[in-house]
Amino acid sequence: MPPGLDVIHQPQRLRLMALLYKHRDIGFAATRDALALTDGNLASHATRLERAGYLRARRALLRDGFELRYRITPEGSAAFQAYLGALREFLQGQS
Repeated sequence: MPPGLDVIHQPQRLRLMALLYKHRDIGFAATRDALALTDGNLASHATRLERAGYLRARRALLRDGFELRYRITPEGSAAFQAYLGALREFLQGQS
């Protein structure tokens, strides 16, 4: 695994990155429900990805209050693409 991508390799963080890559920006509750994670588990994985610079968490004001939202960063998008490339190379070498 290329350096810096090991943080993505954990299954739940990989699922979170895939969801962010697809949607770019998504709310906490929608993410939690889509991935079937607990609030604490999602927060823990998101924090690890945020520390790596792959996602950004922010509070957004909605009509009925604030919502925590996650957005993939340009670095996160590039890292996810690099991860997929490394995975493809690995799988092609396994024939």
